[in-house]
Amino acid sequence: MSPFRFDEQKATSLRHKITDDIRKAIFQGKLNPGDRLREVEISKQMGVSRGPVREAIRMLEQEGLLVSLPYKETTVAEISGEEVRDVLNPIRLIIETYAIRKALPNIGERELEKLASFVADMKEGAAQRNLDKIVDSDLAFHEYVISLAGMPGLLGTWTSIYNRIHLHFTIQGQAYEDLNDLWKEHDKLLQAIRKGDPEHISAAWAEHVGTYRSTDA
Repeated sequence: MSPFRFDEQKATSLRHKITDDIRKAIFQGKLNPGDRLREVEISKQMGVSRGPVREAIRMLEQEGLLVSLPYKETTVAEISGEEVRDVLNPIRLIIETYAIRKALPNIGERELEKLASFVADMKEGAAQRNLDKIVDSDLAFHEYVISLAGMPGLLGTWTSIYNRIHLHFTIQGQAYEDLNDLWKEHDKLLQAIRKGDPEHISAAWAEHVGTYRSTDA
């Protein structure tokens, strides 16, 4: 198991708090793909019984963040270049380009300022070398764009792959030599949205999603 240690839990925490803590450890890179998670060790570190830890692990398996095979230990899920290239990227591109076209009539100065705030947060995260902040702001940017389409079902579909996208962004972000490249990519998207040309926006989005490749793709 990774040398990372979980904090002892308070009595009021239980399953959801444990789930949040394990998820956060994965997204912050404290637990990496392939790292083993031992139920007994986690329960001892957190000061809780094994029951809520077991439930948290099951929840994170459903989210695609952990993998447990029969008679084998639980590990942090890995994400392959093939999955990114052939599954995540195509789904993202279809959902997000459709959403932005639907959202364009709903985007005014207030919405543009909100999108700009996400880019500013990413820029600040890059200055701080805070990848976790960058990834959170990155995802918030895309989620907000999809929400502006006013189609809950579309947002629900995107949310269903949110954790796999988050895991991928976290892994890929670690490979960037200059984290400023991440906010600059989103600033290009923002400028495309400001121009309001659907074809230009679609082209910018396709280029952007194409940059999110796994290192083994």
